[in-house]
Amino acid sequence: MPAREMCKFDYDSFEMTAYHPNVAAKIIGLAFLSAVAAWEDFISHVYLGYLCGYPSPNGSSPELRAGKCQDKSHALLLAAGESSYRDAERRMRWGNLRWVKSLASVHFKSDNPFSRISESDLRWLELSIAIRNRVAHNSEKSKSSFKDSINRLFSEPKDSPLPRGFSPGQFLIIMIDPYPELKTLSSDSHHWGDVFEGFISLFQRLAEDICPG
Repeated sequence: MPAREMCKFDYDSFEMTAYHPNVAAKIIGLAFLSAVAAWEDFISHVYLGYLCGYPSPNGSSPELRAGKCQDKSHALLLAAGESSYRDAERRMRWGNLRWVKSLASVHFKSDNPFSRISESDLRWLELSIAIRNRVAHNSEKSKSSFKDSINRLFSEPKDSPLPRGFSPGQFLIIMIDPYPELKTLSSDSHHWGDVFEGFISLFQRLAEDICPG
């Protein structure tokens, strides 16, 4: 992506571009935050739609264990096991696909689209949440989770410090090809070939698997 060039710490990045490298990296992080939020919205709409008996665009839908919900609000209350809409919204964890996959086993019969999400994809989705949280929060918990996730990805000791100033935005512009650890994030050919685009391709592939057509 063009912003990658703005993230370099050199003479041009300080004197010839509109943004300081750290600011450019933050912009990339915020763009990723928006992408993850859109992904979570997609999961919630599809899941609740299936509970109401609506099919995907190609006409397929998971088989319900019980009857159809009356509407989206009813579906949310059922999914959360709450009688209050506000409490139900707070209980749902749409960003946690491991949790959603488990929840789906309660509402849908075994061969449902959520059950087919692989362990490898679940780990990438969990990393996306650690990145999202680090962009959104400056808490010690979010910092620690981001550091631990990156170290785990590259098989480094859990307590190993990240490079000084290493941010979510700087991780997202890393090119996938030179790193074997990143290969499974790349679902198809990419124009930019970086981690950010790898995550977008992951979301697109899973979206088609979960709601085909």
